[in-house]
Amino acid sequence: MRAALGGGLIGAALFVAVLGTAIVRPSNLGWTMRHDLQTYVLAWTHFRHEPWRWPPGRIDGIGHPVGTSIGNTDAIPVVAFALKPFQARMPEPSQFLGAWLLLCFVLQGMFGALLVGLATPDWRLQLLGAALFVQTPALFNRLGHPALCAHWLLLAAIWLLVDGMRGHRMWHLGAWLALAALVSAVQPYLAGMVLLLALAAFANRAWHAGTWTRAAAGFAAESAALGVVMGGVFWVCGYFLISSADLQFEGLGLLSMNLLGPIMGMGYTTLLPEMPLAVPGQYEGHVYFGMGWLVLSAVAVALRVRAGAPVARIGAGWLAVAACTAIAVSPVVTFGATTLADLREWAPASLATFRSSGRFGWVTMYTAFAFVALTLVTRLPRRAAMAALAAAIVVQGVDMSGAYRALHARERDPAWTDYDSPVKSAAWAVVVPVYRHLVMAPPDMCAAVWSPVAGPHLPFSLLAGTHGVTINSGNAGRYDTGAVLRYCATLEADVRAGRVRDDSVYVLSPAMRDVLAAATPVPLACGVLDGVDVCVTAASAARWRDAASRAGFAGTVIAPAR
Repeated sequence: MRAALGGGLIGAALFVAVLGTAIVRPSNLGWTMRHDLQTYVLAWTHFRHEPWRWPPGRIDGIGHPVGTSIGNTDAIPVVAFALKPFQARMPEPSQFLGAWLLLCFVLQGMFGALLVGLATPDWRLQLLGAALFVQTPALFNRLGHPALCAHWLLLAAIWLLVDGMRGHRMWHLGAWLALAALVSAVQPYLAGMVLLLALAAFANRAWHAGTWTRAAAGFAAESAALGVVMGGVFWVCGYFLISSADLQFEGLGLLSMNLLGPIMGMGYTTLLPEMPLAVPGQYEGHVYFGMGWLVLSAVAVALRVRAGAPVARIGAGWLAVAACTAIAVSPVVTFGATTLADLREWAPASLATFRSSGRFGWVTMYTAFAFVALTLVTRLPRRAAMAALAAAIVVQGVDMSGAYRALHARERDPAWTDYDSPVKSAAWAVVVPVYRHLVMAPPDMCAAVWSPVAGPHLPFSLLAGTHGVTINSGNAGRYDTGAVLRYCATLEADVRAGRVRDDSVYVLSPAMRDVLAAATPVPLACGVLDGVDVCVTAASAARWRDAASRAGFAGTVIAPAR
C-alpha cells in the first residue's frame, strides 16, 4: 500500500507539473467553455439545480422539453450524483472536471504500482512502474474528454484479471461487481472494455470449477450478476432514455485504431517521425506506446524468447484482448497510410453504437504494458530491472517532452483559459429567474431544419442552468432524434401562429421576432439585451418591469395586430 500511495503522488506531481493547479479550482470555468468540455459543464449546471427525477440521472433543463440525462451527456454521473446533495455549498457556476482529471492521474499511478506489485514486493520497482504508467500518451490525449481519462479503471480490471486465480472466489466476484458498477457510472466505452475483461476472469474461474456443469453454472451466475449490476447502473444514469438507434452514429471504421498505432506518435513523440494516417479520425485509436515503453517491450520479448517462457497466464483474458483489438481495428483495417480492407458492408449495424471503436485499443495497450512490466521485474535481477525501468522513464519523458511543453503552455494561455461570454448585461439576472423556461427561436438543436438560429447555445444554456431555468437548446451529446424533430416542428408552428406563454422568456432571431410580433394576439414586451432580441408577454413583464428597467432592459410593449 505504501508503494500505491507513492504511485498516486507521482501521478499528482506529473499532473501539476504539466497542467498546473488552476484547472482544479471549481470556480475556474474558462478552460471548459469549448469543444466537448462545455457539454459536461452545462449538464452538471442544469443537473445540480434540478430536483431529483426518475430515473435519477434524468435532466429536463437541457433541450427542453425533450431533455437528456447525466449519462447521455458524458458528464461523469458518479461524480455528479455524489456532489448534487452538496451543490448549494459550491461556487455558482462551478465545474469538477479539473479535480476529476487530477484524481485520474493519482489513481493511474496507484494502480500502476499495484500491477507491478503482483510480481514483486519491492516498493522501488513498484514506484518506477507507476512512473511509467502515468506517462502514457493516450492518457494525455484524452484530456479534452475527462470521463475517458479514467484509464485507471482499465488498470484495475487488468490487475483483477491477473490476480484472479488468487484469493477467495467471492472476494473477486465482489470486486468485479464493484468495479463494474463504478465504470458504468463513469463512461460506457470503458464499461464495455471492463465487461469483456470481467467475462474473461469469470471464464478463468469456471475453467477450474471441476466439472463442465459446475463451470457453466458458475459462469452463467456470475455473468448474470454482472449484467444486472451494469444494466441497473446504466438505468440510474439515464442511458436508456433514448433508443439504441439514437446511439448509432456515422463514423464506424473512421474512428479506429491503426495497426501501426503503437509506433504512431500523433503529436506525442519527439524521437520518432510522424507517420501519415489512412483516415483522419484515428486519433480516437491513439495507442502510441512512447519510446520508453517501446524499448522495454523489445527487452521483454527478448527475455521471454530466451527463457522459452509462456505468455503471462491470464487464460481467457487473451480472448478478451483479442476481441478488444478486433473492435479497435474496426471493419476498416488500416496499416499506416494504407487501407488493407473495408468490411463495413458486412458489419452489423449495432457496432455503430461504439463508432469510436479505436478506444478499445487501450485494453490491448495496457495489457501489453502489464506484460512488459511483469516480465522485467520477474526475469531480470532486481538492480537490472530498476535500471531498465529508470532508463525507460527518462526516455519516455524525453519522447513526450514536446507534448508536455505544449500542454503546459496551453494551460497558461489566456486564449485557452479565459471565456468572454456575450451575455454581459445585468438585466439577464433580473429577467430570466422570473420565468420557468428560456425559449430560443430557432434553437441550435433545430438548426438542421430551421435556421438561422437565435444565437449560440453556450452562454444561454449556462445562464439558464445557473438560474434553474430550462432551455430548449444546448448540446447534450445524445438526444432522442425523433422527439427533437417533432419539437422543432411544433415550436416553429407556435412562433408563426403567435402562440406565447407567460412562463417563458423568448430569445429570437430578428426574423422570428418580426414574425412573432406580427402574429401574436397577446401584447408583448420586447427589447434588446447584448444585441439579442428578447420578448416576454406584457402581462408577465408587469411583475418585474421596474427592476428590469433599472438593470437595463427597456421592454417596449408591442400591441397585437388588429
